[in-house]
Amino acid sequence: MGLSLCSLNSATIKHASFSDLIALAVHHGFGGVGLWRDSYAATGAASAARLLAKAGLRVTSVCRGGAFPQPSAEARAAVREDNLRALDEAHALGADCLVLVCGPAIGRDLEGARRQIEDGIADLIPRAASAGVPLAVEPMHPMMAADRSAVTSLAEANDLLDRLDSEWVSLCLDSYHLWWDAALPAEVARAAGRVSSVQLADWILPIEGQLSSRGMPGEGTIDLAGFVELVAGAGYPGLVEVEVLSDRWWSVPPADAARAAADGLHALSLHRGAPSAGPSAHAWLSALAKESS
Repeated sequence: MGLSLCSLNSATIKHASFSDLIALAVHHGFGGVGLWRDSYAATGAASAARLLAKAGLRVTSVCRGGAFPQPSAEARAAVREDNLRALDEAHALGADCLVLVCGPAIGRDLEGARRQIEDGIADLIPRAASAGVPLAVEPMHPMMAADRSAVTSLAEANDLLDRLDSEWVSLCLDSYHLWWDAALPAEVARAAGRVSSVQLADWILPIEGQLSSRGMPGEGTIDLAGFVELVAGAGYPGLVEVEVLSDRWWSVPPADAARAAADGLHALSLHRGAPSAGPSAHAWLSALAKESS
């Protein structure tokens, strides 16, 4: 069994220790791990990097930076310092990117929040360049505009990248946040060459927690093979993370959740002949299926 084209995000097995995260990723043959900052906080970024290198695991993302809209100059300065620390940690870990959860509006000022987001990202570009770590803007589902991010569509995120015009600002594309968008094919094509992270989770009902009601691949209604097709067709060269924030899956042993994630990805590969999967997706899914055999 192997999942070398995939990455196990630490949030999928939230309650695993860092050593268990590594062990489970290696056991299932994942090629990398995506790391929320709390997952390695006790270990330290430098020590975590050494352990991951020894295990042969790539760090596909560090989550998170962002939270740019703030009510005062003092709060903005504190967030800036935390974002600089996050970049330093991502550099120490050799991460493919630092994911930005950009932050919601303060009060009802959405436009003001979007200005603060753009200004905050622009301010981080020099440090990102010196660290060699792209800043990956993650557009979120509109239901999260009030508490997570004022960037709520891929079109808006693409527009933001156009204005910032920096090779150090990129995108994180999460199926859970983007699958609903009728403009998704055109916007993913527009994003070609500037995607640093791709994440998979399924949409299941009922939604019992705005943040934490996601499903493992194949449990819900998203055409994940089609999503992989879009990002592969846009030239995304990296690993695909499984990032499932789920109260249900967090309530079971981490080993069970990791196996469910691996099984869901393997099952996805079995649908590589589906009409929705184009040549680029076929290549990714076929390679995954070959490793699974």
